[in-house]
Amino acid sequence: MKIALIGYGKMGKTIEHLAKSQGHQVVYTKDRNHENGKLPQADVAIEFSVPEAAYPNIKLCLEKGIPV
Repeated sequence: MKIALIGYGKMGKTIEHLAKSQGHQVVYTKDRNHENGKLPQADVAIEFSVPEAAYPNIKLCLEKGIPV
């Protein structure tokens, strides 16, 4: 599965490690200051950002047809 990690702090990095160990691919990461990869390539997004950023992040994913 191709995963987007939104909120790439301690929890996001832990999820990345676990996902990769299970054969999944992280195709997109985003934190407060950096964005890497391409969100539209993701099959699913996992959102671990701060509360004020969560709504816009989730809305963007849903607009692109990516389940969160």
